[in-house]
Amino acid sequence: MINTRWLQVKSARWIVAVGLLGCAIAQASTRVLDGFDDPSRWRLQASEGAQARLTRVSGADGGRALCIAADFGAHAGSVRLSAPLALDLPPDGRLQLSSRGQAAQAQLSLHIIDEAGRRHGAHHAGRGLSGRWQGLDWWLSEFSDASGSGLVLPARSQRLELRLASASGGQAQWCIDSLALHVRPVDQSPFTPLALADTATALQQRMVDGRADTLWVSSGVKQQTVSLDLGREREVGGLVVQWAAGLRADKYRVQASNDGRRWQQLRQVNAPAGTTDRLRLGPLTARYLRLDLEDGPNWRYGIVDLLPQHATFGRSTEAFLREVGKAWPAGVLPASISDGPVRWTVLGAEAAPAPVWFSEQGIIEPRPGQFTLTPQLQIDGSWHGAEQMQVQPVAQPAGAQSRWQHTQAQLTISASTGHDAQAQPWLRVRYRLANPDASSHRYALALALRPFQLHAAGRLGDLPGGAGWIEQVAVSDAAVAINGAPALLAAQRADAAFASHFDAGLDLNLLRAAQLPQARQASDGQGLASAVMLWRQELAAGQSREWEVWLPLSDPAMTSAVPTRFTAQAVPAEGWQLPGEQGRWLVDSWQAAVVRMRAERNGPWLRTDSRRSIGAGNRDSMHIASALMRADQADAVLPWLLARIATGSTRHCPLLAHWAQLAAQAQLAGAWSPAQRQALQPWVQDSLARYQPGGACAEPAASPAPDPASVSLQLAALLPEPALALGPAQGNGGEVVQADAGAGQVAAVAPVTGVLPAGPLATSTQVPLPPGEPVSLAQRQQLWEAALALHDDSLLPGWQQWQRGQSQGLLDARQAAEQVQAIAATVVQEQADHLRLLPGLPASAWQQGQLQVPGVLTRWGRLGLQGRREGSDWVLVFAPGLQAPPAGLVLDWPFAQPPAPALVDGLPQPWQSGRLHLRSVPVQLRIALPVP
Repeated sequence: MINTRWLQVKSARWIVAVGLLGCAIAQASTRVLDGFDDPSRWRLQASEGAQARLTRVSGADGGRALCIAADFGAHAGSVRLSAPLALDLPPDGRLQLSSRGQAAQAQLSLHIIDEAGRRHGAHHAGRGLSGRWQGLDWWLSEFSDASGSGLVLPARSQRLELRLASASGGQAQWCIDSLALHVRPVDQSPFTPLALADTATALQQRMVDGRADTLWVSSGVKQQTVSLDLGREREVGGLVVQWAAGLRADKYRVQASNDGRRWQQLRQVNAPAGTTDRLRLGPLTARYLRLDLEDGPNWRYGIVDLLPQHATFGRSTEAFLREVGKAWPAGVLPASISDGPVRWTVLGAEAAPAPVWFSEQGIIEPRPGQFTLTPQLQIDGSWHGAEQMQVQPVAQPAGAQSRWQHTQAQLTISASTGHDAQAQPWLRVRYRLANPDASSHRYALALALRPFQLHAAGRLGDLPGGAGWIEQVAVSDAAVAINGAPALLAAQRADAAFASHFDAGLDLNLLRAAQLPQARQASDGQGLASAVMLWRQELAAGQSREWEVWLPLSDPAMTSAVPTRFTAQAVPAEGWQLPGEQGRWLVDSWQAAVVRMRAERNGPWLRTDSRRSIGAGNRDSMHIASALMRADQADAVLPWLLARIATGSTRHCPLLAHWAQLAAQAQLAGAWSPAQRQALQPWVQDSLARYQPGGACAEPAASPAPDPASVSLQLAALLPEPALALGPAQGNGGEVVQADAGAGQVAAVAPVTGVLPAGPLATSTQVPLPPGEPVSLAQRQQLWEAALALHDDSLLPGWQQWQRGQSQGLLDARQAAEQVQAIAATVVQEQADHLRLLPGLPASAWQQGQLQVPGVLTRWGRLGLQGRREGSDWVLVFAPGLQAPPAGLVLDWPFAQPPAPALVDGLPQPWQSGRLHLRSVPVQLRIALPVP
């Protein structure tokens, strides 16, 4: 029941409030852009491997609405719904979309595309959807571009796109209705609320007088209400409650209303800590706020101040944390919230749904968008994070390290991925602590599972960065479960552990308290729960101790023990060696690039947020698959390739030809099993025979080979998993108006460069010297420098840096593919009928070091080379596995001085016009180097 004192407001206050309200109405406007009654103007598209359906259902206002139902299977994917939308974009406006659905693991994005094709947008977490219609606000002032940079919006948009994306697969549904543009200037005027209390009413205005030396103290009634009248409807982002010492409430509800009669519950606060509660409530529009006080440690309550906060306070979780974290010590908020720079690398395990992210500080994000694992070190009672240490990151092909250096401690954090005896993927993390000092010290290692991501907020990829999501957490001395699933297992039992929700305190703040919390479970509706495990150890001078934790990378059933058998992930592209210091740079970059492509290749489908060009899935996937094949990583391509062949379409001939070429290359590499080769061979022959330059498909032969649909039946037992099947739409039923089978948008691809014969390749000895100019010395240097240009020498190999508006290093799998192709081009170049050997190795590189190329896959098989100095000669040894192209192999003389005859398998062979023409693949080639 609302107290009648709400009506006892001074007339002067009403006059001012009405006047202000009139101004606000005069400046505000609302324009409905689309009611979604007509689905024909909207285009539905799904990424590779995903399936989607667009259904008409009953809308929020009794009309019609649209529902997007998506099935991503076990892999990352996205669904887009787009339509033309010419719209002026006021910077103080916001787009509002009525929404409902079920998308707890998905991300909702709204993008606008301007006349130049540039994309701007913002995100909402899909977990905010529910079974009832509600408004989702997208503030134009908070839109960013694809790099995460805030920017000045263009004056006008041309298209609008709604995007439903998942980083870890699963099903999702997003129903949409009533898209509107609201224009209302941000109201930053001070709040001047009136307070109303159930008891001690003579003191109630002390709650809003802004003075620290006055307070309201209730009578001895456990359940009572305290309310605020803001004078008019205001945009509110939150509320700060300052309690009197010893008189706080430890259980209460926060509600809001526009009319003082119908109330909406915003927060249930349980067991908060300290004397100040900072509550994120919005953003919302309300006139009245109410606290229903239910219980507390005393027989009465005392409030010093109730302070409503402007909309910016609660516009996002990241904005809220930045605001409340201003008074916290450095390092309590991670760089993903404070917008600090982050250097990071990736780790990956086959069958894991997504890569593991590892920062230079040893912070790990094992599951996209959920939590990070952050170490803290205590030395003789004083806590230290990476901010107080000298940090040395080390990227390794099969893992990564972060080394913390202190005068009294050395902590080495080592992470690697692999599989257990049941082929389930795991992340193994070791923490080795050593005492480098001359005296003993008392240490404690704490591992905090925190509700944050590694990357900063704002990107337009499928993972926006910033806050993560831990709604429920349970911790014991040996394990942590997050959101009901096992997240961490400890090989050594912890000496202490606790769980917390945000209102009770953030993990690292609680860790520094005089006494650790005792709670082992916590729930947080904001997704800001956390957990800490802690090990204590005293080490004498020179002593060390190691702890080990394991994190499951798939979705395992609850397990109570670490793996009894662990096989570390194989290191791809080992054994490479190029001459000189620059050659070592290129080898490091080669290995890091291959690791990145393998890690970000998510099952048969590429992880969607690794694409720098949104919507170019087929183009990027083909480029990455080609680079992996060139790097002799056929095993990483086969599941991807099988899935595309089995679900492909003959409508786009260049794609089919690319797939067929990769399948033929894999056959040359011996990657297909006999059953796979038998099923694929007729389809490969037919696809290559039908391809015509320009993209057209020739007519099928008189006895056509099976089309992909038929091939898919033969390959069913060979695929890593069955084809996806989209379940029925949830909610109101409804009629299906569009469906996308998940082939993805057909993007432009590079022209097919040649046709691979289906049968054994015959070696020709009659083809004359290939035409064309030799590779000049200047061209050699250019090829070498082009490969080096993709190596960012401001970062360690394999690491990249991200901060708001700035990206450096190896950004994604597509750029890793470009790096592999550029480095491979220094070793071998494929021409129409011959191979050029070592075209990018400059003369300076021939004079120093050794050369070792375990394998570069060409259309004529695998090129393996070893090169070494023997006195004044260079000796090249060819590994088996390469067949001679029709016009052979060509090596251009890399020096300015004239060459002496070479020895090919012991027989002299002259150079012709500075070129050595090898009509067959030798075992050994000996070249006399010129005298310097």
